Amino acid sequence: MNMNMAGRMRARAIVVACCLQTTAGYAWCSEDSPTKDSVAGKQPAARVTESDNTARVTIRLVDADTEAPLHGVIRVVQKSNGQRIRLPELIERENGWYTVVPVVSFSVPATRLSIEAVRGLQTELARVEIDATEARNQTVTLSLRRFHDVARRGWKNGNTHLHIMKRTPEETERYLREVPESDDLDLVYLSHLRRIPDEQTYISNSIVEQGLTDDTFQRLSDGNVLFRPGEEHRHNFGRGGEGFGHVMLLDIAKLIRPVSIGPGIMRSGTDGVPLQRGIREARRDGATVIWCHNANGFEDIPNWVSGTLDAQNIFDGGNRGSYRHSFYRYLNIGLRVPFSTGTDWFIDDFSRVFVPLPGKLTSEAWLQQLAAGRTFITNGPLFEFMVDGRSIGDTLQISSPRELQVKASAVGRVDFRSLELIRNGEVIAAAQTRPEGGHFTAALNESVLLNEACWLAIRTPLESSDNEFGRAIYGHTSPIYVEYRKRRPFRPEIALQLVGEIEDSLQVIREKAAFANDSELQSVMDVYRSGIRLLRRKIVVHHQ
Repeated sequence: MNMNMAGRMRARAIVVACCLQTTAGYAWCSEDSPTKDSVAGKQPAARVTESDNTARVTIRLVDADTEAPLHGVIRVVQKSNGQRIRLPELIERENGWYTVVPVVSFSVPATRLSIEAVRGLQTELARVEIDATEARNQTVTLSLRRFHDVARRGWKNGNTHLHIMKRTPEETERYLREVPESDDLDLVYLSHLRRIPDEQTYISNSIVEQGLTDDTFQRLSDGNVLFRPGEEHRHNFGRGGEGFGHVMLLDIAKLIRPVSIGPGIMRSGTDGVPLQRGIREARRDGATVIWCHNANGFEDIPNWVSGTLDAQNIFDGGNRGSYRHSFYRYLNIGLRVPFSTGTDWFIDDFSRVFVPLPGKLTSEAWLQQLAAGRTFITNGPLFEFMVDGRSIGDTLQISSPRELQVKASAVGRVDFRSLELIRNGEVIAAAQTRPEGGHFTAALNESVLLNEACWLAIRTPLESSDNEFGRAIYGHTSPIYVEYRKRRPFRPEIALQLVGEIEDSLQVIREKAAFANDSELQSVMDVYRSGIRLLRRKIVVHHQ
C-alpha cells in the first residue's frame, strides 16, 4: 500500500464514539456517531428529586420583535458553583442544553439560577437570573432577539442525514416534533439504515418503511418542519470498518435493496454489489444522492468522476478529515461539487445546509438547489457571497486576465474568528470578526486579479471556537466557478493521485472482499476501472 493510500485511510478512519442519551436512560454506541462524546465537556449535573428543596419554574420563549411564541433550547446553571441543572422532564441535548416548547414548566433547586436560551443559529443568547429561594413558583419570559433573518433573504435549511435509535415510538415522535423546531430547521431527511443485529433498535427504520406507503411524513410535517424519507445505502468490511462507503439517497420512492451490502455489516451474503448499482437505481426513481462522511469509503472517487453523485457531506457524524480530503481535490480537477452536511445519529449539533428558496418549501425544489451547488454549510456562522454580481453555484466566463469584485460577509452568535476567501483551496484574503451587540460579524470587499480558471468560496477557519453544543464551529460556501477561455481548473498531479488511490482501493478490495463468482468480482471492479479511465482521459485532454 503506497503512502497516498495510507494517508487516505488515516483520513478516513472511523472513530467509534459512545454517546450517553441520559433522557432515555440508556447508552448507545456507533461508529457513525460524532468523534466527540455527546457528554464530552459536560459538568456533573445537579439532579432534582422529590426530596430536594425545590421550586417550580415556567419558561416562556418569545420573539423579541413580534412576541410570537418560539421553541428553543435552554440551559439552567446554579449561580453558586456553575453546575448545570439536569431537567429530566425535557429532551436533553448537548453541553447541558434542553429543547423546550414555547411554554414549559420544570422543577429546579431552590437557589439562585441563571437561565440561558437560544433558537437555532439566528438569535442572540438571552439570559435571565432568578432567585428560586424567594418564590417557589415563578414564570420567566426570555425574549430571543434575531440578529439575522435568512428566511427573509430567501434561504431554507435542512439536515440531510438523520437516524434515531433506542427510543420508543412515543419518545421518537416527541423528539421529531420538538427538536428540529427548537433548532429552527426547515427540512429533515429521516433515513433508513441496516446493520445486523443493531438495527433492532433503529426506530427511524420503521418510520421510513411506514412512511413510504402511508401519510406518516405528511403527518409529521404538519408543523413548521418538513420531513422526507431517505436511505443510507452502504458497504462496510466489518461492522464499521471502511469499505465501499456510504451514500445518502434522499426523497426516495422506495427502499433501494440491499440497503446495506456485505457480510461485514449484514453477517451474510457477499461483497459483490457496488454502491453505484443502487445509486443509479435511486436516481432513476428521482432520488438525490449525497456521499457521506467526507472521504470515508473507496467508491467516492469513481462515483464523483462518473457524475453519479449530487453533493458531498462533510462533518455528518464527526470530523473525518477536512475539506482538503474531498471537496478541494475534486474541485481542482474541474468537478462541480456542492457542499452539504447533516448530523447522522440524533441532532447533536446545529449542523445544516442552506439553499436559496424563496416561496413555499418543497423537497423537490430544495434538492434541485442543493444539486445545483447553491449552498452553504454551517453549525454557526451565516454567509452572503457574491463575485461580480454572481451568486453561489454560478459560473463566470472570462477570456482574458481581469479583476473580479468579491463581496462576502458572515454573521454568527459565537465568535468564529475570521472570514476567509478561498481560491482553488488556498486562503487569499481574510477579515477578522468584530463584536456587534450579542453576536459577531466579518466582511470582505476584495478585488481579485484572475488569469486562469479557478473556483472561489468563503469559509471560517477550522481552528475556530466551539458552539453552544461544544462542537467546533465550521462554515463553508459551495464555490462560485470561474472558467477561463471556457476551461475549468485542472491539476493533473491531483488526478494522478486519485488514480493511484483508486488502484490502491482495488488492491484492498481484492484482499478483503468475498465474491460468489467472477461476475460479482467484475461488477465491482468495473466501477473502479471506469473511474481510472475517466481520470486518465481528463489528463490527456488537459495536455492537448
